Amino acid sequence: MTLLGSPKRPSRTFLGESVHRTLLDHLLSGTLASGTEVSEVGLAQELSVSRTPVREALRRLAKDGLLEQLPNRKFRVARFGADDLREIYELRQLLEAAAAERAATRLPPARFERLRKAARALGDAPRDDAWLARALEFDVLFHDTLAEASGNRRLQDQISRLRLIVRAFCRMTATRENLEAAFLEHEAVLRALERRDGPAAGRAMADHVAARLAATLRLVSPEAP
Repeated sequence: MTLLGSPKRPSRTFLGESVHRTLLDHLLSGTLASGTEVSEVGLAQELSVSRTPVREALRRLAKDGLLEQLPNRKFRVARFGADDLREIYELRQLLEAAAAERAATRLPPARFERLRKAARALGDAPRDDAWLARALEFDVLFHDTLAEASGNRRLQDQISRLRLIVRAFCRMTATRENLEAAFLEHEAVLRALERRDGPAAGRAMADHVAARLAATLRLVSPEAP
């Protein structure tokens, strides 16, 4: 079974990073589905590279929680149940609320205006199929900007790792209803940031992540209480 189709051969200069990015793209797009076993040897053959960069990429993805290493030295795409989702999103809630609170007094005016301008453009755009893709792009810009503006590199790194895990779920739950709701939640955070009200920004962010957890559970694990 060919898992990755026929990708182009990565450049020699950035071989390791290219392999990692290729595998990550296929994990997040769902091409490599949850529970799929992946073989270092098989992937190396499909990508026409040596096993070393594939091994390094698989270990990085396992460290980030996207793969599980099996006893036979193979890997499997991670499965996430309702309890896993709750733990991931609850940790996101703590970290991203702290980042938003810190960002309220640290976000440079120019960066805030960039966010506000992007939000205004998204709010004014027609709700067609292209809007869904734009809403997902804004979501990335929004969360990345606030994590960076927290001024804490380790906090930013942990948020990035968690958001990497949930990106696949963001795509799965990207209905117009969910993205509209998320956009309104983003707006609530932006209003608090505009007032430079850290506690309010933190609460709005915590509410946003909690709402996204509930939406994800409804679609991914509807049997969950």
